[in-house]
Amino acid sequence: MIAIFIRTVIIYLLLICIMRFTGKRQIGELQISELITAFLLSNIASQPLTNANVPLLYAIVPITVILCLEIIFSFWTIKSAAAKSLLEGKPSIVIKNGVIDQREMAKIRMSVDDLICQLRLCDAASPEVVDYAIFEENGQLSVFQKENPPKITGVAHPVIIDGKCIKYALDELGKDEKWAKDAAKANGEKNINNIFLMTADDALKICITKKENT
Repeated sequence: MIAIFIRTVIIYLLLICIMRFTGKRQIGELQISELITAFLLSNIASQPLTNANVPLLYAIVPITVILCLEIIFSFWTIKSAAAKSLLEGKPSIVIKNGVIDQREMAKIRMSVDDLICQLRLCDAASPEVVDYAIFEENGQLSVFQKENPPKITGVAHPVIIDGKCIKYALDELGKDEKWAKDAAKANGEKNINNIFLMTADDALKICITKKENT
């Protein structure tokens, strides 16, 4: 029992030292290499704590090696743009000059629902009000709203996504699929299969983004 207590204290202090070296970041702000390091450290550190037959050095040595690698790679990414791009990736502009970049969203496997959710978290009621939206390397979305955004009543509900009517959004508005198709037709789009995103705000103002190459 005393041996387990001592091993736990040693591993705990070692991990604190490592976190001090690697800097203070929240989970949502971690780069890919830092997130992998955190997972590896938690897995390695748990083994000698749960199994008294595992020598303490089996944790100390790999943890120290991982710390050294993390410091080396961090220094390398600061000095080399190529290394930074390789290890951390690059920002993805998903809305540029007010236009959703559908190819970039497909490239980073970001759905329309995810985009709208992230915009709402950044106090953007609709893609209409956004000038630039940049998906950063750490997985967070940076949003820059237009200087003179169009008036939005409430929030924009995604009633059609990728040619399909979204029932929950229509239910929130008290409407059905027929209304959505009629609204699309009234706004110049007879075939909803050509629609990448159609939103309706609480005042039923419609905004349509067509699929690219349609």
